[in-house]
Order: sequence, then C-alpha cells, then structure tokens
Amino acid sequence: MKKILILLAIVVMFGSCDEGFEELNVNPTKPTQLDPSTKLTFIQLYTGGSSYVATLFYNVIHFMQNIQHLNNTSYVSFLYKEGNTHQLFEEQFSNTVKNVVDLETQLANSTSPTAPVDLAIAKVQRVLIFSRLTDAYGDIPYSEAGKGFIEGIRFPKYDRQSEIYKDMLETLESSAAILSPGTVSSYGSADLLFAGDTDKWRKFANSLMLRLAMRMVKVDNDGAKAWATKAIAGGVMESNADIAYTQYENSANDGGPNVNPLTKSFTSRSATQVKISKTLMDYMKDRNDPRVSVLFSTVDGDTDFALQSGQDINVATRGNANSKPNINIFGGSGIIIYDAPLFFQTYAEVEFMLAEAAERWGLAGGNVEAHYNAGVTAAMQYLSLYGHGVEITTSQINDYLAANPFVPADALKMINEQYWVATFGNGLETFSNWKRSGYPELVPANVAALLTDGQIPRRLPYPGSEKLNNPEKLAEAIQQQGGDGLLTRMWWDKN
Repeated sequence: MKKILILLAIVVMFGSCDEGFEELNVNPTKPTQLDPSTKLTFIQLYTGGSSYVATLFYNVIHFMQNIQHLNNTSYVSFLYKEGNTHQLFEEQFSNTVKNVVDLETQLANSTSPTAPVDLAIAKVQRVLIFSRLTDAYGDIPYSEAGKGFIEGIRFPKYDRQSEIYKDMLETLESSAAILSPGTVSSYGSADLLFAGDTDKWRKFANSLMLRLAMRMVKVDNDGAKAWATKAIAGGVMESNADIAYTQYENSANDGGPNVNPLTKSFTSRSATQVKISKTLMDYMKDRNDPRVSVLFSTVDGDTDFALQSGQDINVATRGNANSKPNINIFGGSGIIIYDAPLFFQTYAEVEFMLAEAAERWGLAGGNVEAHYNAGVTAAMQYLSLYGHGVEITTSQINDYLAANPFVPADALKMINEQYWVATFGNGLETFSNWKRSGYPELVPANVAALLTDGQIPRRLPYPGSEKLNNPEKLAEAIQQQGGDGLLTRMWWDKN
C-alpha cells in the first residue's frame, strides 16, 4: 500500500511546475486530486522522516547526543557544532508541510460528509509537524508556510514562536471538539497512527495540547495552567493502547520513508560506533532498572544486565567495551530490523505530565504519586510494542517502584528524570523537555568550554539553504528571535 506514495511524491513534485497547463490534456473522467487518505499516509510517513540519513544527523548525532542518551564515538566531532543541523527543517518543509497544507485546503473545499472530521485529523497532524519544527528551531515559517503553489507565497514570513503556539493550541482545541464520540473518518487503514479511530485522535489532540501547555511553564505559567486544564478536561491518553506511533514495513532495500528511520540509523552504523551514554546507563543501573536489559545490549546482542556499561561523553574511542541500543529490537551489528515502531507521543509521557500538573497546580486529581507510578509502569510496559519477546513483568515493575519510591519533596526532579528515560529514541522530545524542566541535571561535555561557552546547546540553527532561498525573511527572523546560534533561546526556553 505504501508504495503508492512514490506516485504521490511525483505528483507533488510536478504540481508546482504546471502553471498555465491546467486546461491542457485534462481527462474529464478522472479525478484531478488524489484521495485524501493517500495524502495522509504520505504525510504521516514523512513526519517520521524522509530518510534515515536526516534522522541520523538531527536526532541521533545532535539531539540524542546532546541529551546524553548516546555517545556516537566517531561522530563526537559534531557535538555542540552547527554542522548538518539543517536536515529536520529541510525534509519537513519540503515534504510534510506543503502536503498537509494542500490536504487541509482540499478537505476545506470538499462536500464529502466526512470532510469536517477528516480535516480535524489533518489539523492535528499539522500541529504535530509544526510543533516539532518550532521546538527545534524557534521562530519558523508557519502562517504562510506551504502556500507557494496554493497562494503563490514563495517567501513565507517567520512567525514568532509565541504566535505559533497560540494558534497550535487553538487548533487542537477546535479539532478535539469536532472529534467527538461517534464521529466517522474516511481514512481507515490509510491512517498509520490510529486507523481512522476518531476517539484516539481526540485523545491525541488533547495530549499534544498538554505537551504544548507544559512547554510554557517558564514563560507563561497562567497560560500553561489554563491550557493544561482544558487538555485534561477534554480527555488525554488513558493507556498504552492510545499511543501515537507508526509501525513500519520490513523492507530491506528501502532507505526511507517506509522503514523506521531510527533503527535504520543504528543499523547503518558500524558495530562499535553508536554507544549508550554513561550518564543514562549509570542513572538506570543505579536504580536496578529492568529496562537496561531491554533498551541496551552488548555489541554481540547480549542483554544481560551485568554486562551493560555506558561510554563517557568525553571518550570517543570506538570499541566493543560499552553497550549500544539493543540490536535485538533496534538492529545493528549485522541484525537488521526495519519495521520497529517509531513513537511520537506515549501514554507514559502523558502520565508524567499529569503528575507535574498535579504537583504545580493541583490538577488531574492532585495525586502526584499515582500519576508518577502510572507513568513509570506505562514506560516499562509500552516497550513490548517493539516485539521480539520484549516484556517487563508486573512483578519487575512493582519491585522497581518499591525499591525507588516516589519522594514528594523531589517531585519535579523525579518526574522529569523518568520522562528523560521514557523518551529514549525521541531525541527532540527529550531535548525539549530537558530545556523546559531543567532535569536531568547534565554536565556539558569538555568541548563545551571551547565551542558553546561551557553550555549544552539550546536549539538547532537555521539551514544555510534559507539564506539563499528566503534571505530577507530569514534575516527578519534572526533579528526578532535575538540570534541564530546554538545557544539562542527560543520564546518558551527561559532561564
């Protein structure tokens, strides 16, 4: 089914070159638009990544290394530098952004009885796309993005992140209201996230709303509380059955987007190259975390807890000594796994946010510990979605919680440290939550003293291609944001 996306890519590619030819060689018996379901499939696949190469650079080399989930040995030379930080921006604007804007336009003009519901789903997908982009770069093209062919806007302005967040939150609120119980979508199995289940889309919309609300705690506490309240009242994820993820194909010759770009990144590297950071490994092993034997393995694929060790962020030696992402579920070292799931938001994340909302504002019933324990439990249980016999038992989870009990005085620290572990693989989300929460408390790599004023980076710089393609609007954006460096702080990332 997904191979039809090749056709869609061709249609979209040539769509911007057909001005003046609208009335030539038109077959009146054939549709002039692709079906919305075909477009949604394309958009969802490319939201995960156009190819593993892009994911390798922005997620694995930059975000996952910055947040000290990984030590990338020979790629440590990229640490705290600006090289190849353009991949996320370029792949998403050239693929998902213009196509999701096109899909929304098509559905807004459609007379189909399911069009309003289909449009609400497309809008939630759009918020997912843009939220990832603005959280990585700050101010970005938003209100005019993707409208080159539709409205002739070739040089879109860069909207302020504060304005982007306002619109994204309002979009999620209005979309969630449309996705009420009993509503029907036409997408069906073409919807790779929820197979057209509108109730799950409603929960996802509210869960995204909660994520965006929590981002705002340092810059607009009252606004954050108000939107968190709306999200919780609207109904967020309730179990691991509600997780937003894409299940990929087992297609050995596909470099993307039909195979998992994260696992492909790990698989494409040499056996000794991508290693687990000592920071993460020590945190987990000190607590006897059963996830150690799920997420990590030796170079040979042995998951024995006692054999796992992390590599210090300041050590770039390539060798067999330290652990890597578990090759049995992520691939690597000659084992190739293309069809692993890629997670956009999990129920565990939602429970940790509910715990923090309860701690900060007394929301979500005010029971911080209950939400914290539910988050830890969900974070361990959802790993079974990787398959290959992965399972953490209820007994193991209960033993972990008993040995590492929740401490109310350390609530925010414990919640967000667990969030850090639970989002392994989703580098952008881990990086964003670390910036806004301050946890875990990370020590910068030694190179920070020379490269970034002794600090861990706060964002990705804009791509050089924008200096050629949209120089005036980019210059305005840099001025309004206060810079374009690795340490430039975006709107919600305040001290």
